[in-house]
Amino acid sequence: MGESSTTATFGSSPMDDGLFSRELDYQASMSIAERLLRQGLMTTGEAHKAKVILLAKYRPLIGELLAEAG
Repeated sequence: MGESSTTATFGSSPMDDGLFSRELDYQASMSIAERLLRQGLMTTGEAHKAKVILLAKYRPLIGELLAEAG
């Protein structure tokens, strides 16, 4: 009798090490920018510019989805 598998097999993992690393770096950088904004050390405009630059630099999957959502 043949064996059947009950688990799905994917071509690659949903989040590889490179994507995870980019996401982590983006989230850490955004955390710093948000803290600077809350402390009054960065303006809203500067925080927005930082977000745009960080999105372009790291290309984070989750970060991009969150940025699109608002």
